[in-house]
Amino acid sequence: MTLNERARDLKSSGYALTVCGGLGIIAMILVFTGVIPLVLNGVIGTVTKVVMTFMFAVFLFAGIHSFRRAKVLFQDAERETEKKKEIKKWFLEAYDADALDGILDTELEDNDLYFERTDLIKDKICERFMDVEDALMSELTEEIYSELFEGRS
Repeated sequence: MTLNERARDLKSSGYALTVCGGLGIIAMILVFTGVIPLVLNGVIGTVTKVVMTFMFAVFLFAGIHSFRRAKVLFQDAERETEKKKEIKKWFLEAYDADALDGILDTELEDNDLYFERTDLIKDKICERFMDVEDALMSELTEEIYSELFEGRS
């Protein structure tokens, strides 16, 4: 999962938790003020109301935290996108389909050739850029492979 996908997931979780927590807190305020009757008597009733209020407060704070974390991840995703563009630009300037096939045994069957090509692409990227995360590497490999070899036999 890329950083952009994780940031979007966190943002949607933030919305869900914030809305749920906010509505729950409003509902509990209405319960405590008697606008919404919740008939639970004695200590059990009080404990239930306090626990529910606490639970909704936790949802609200978790939602706010998700938004903050999503903001940081979106910034990281921008940096990742720039890095991806840089790597892809470098690779496509340095190699073309014929150069890669010249390194490989192109007499392989299509499936084996696909794996050999993608492994070679990964190896060449790793030689130049050692700190590429697995998710980004997979994405880059697929994009580069598609650009270089799609439509070729």
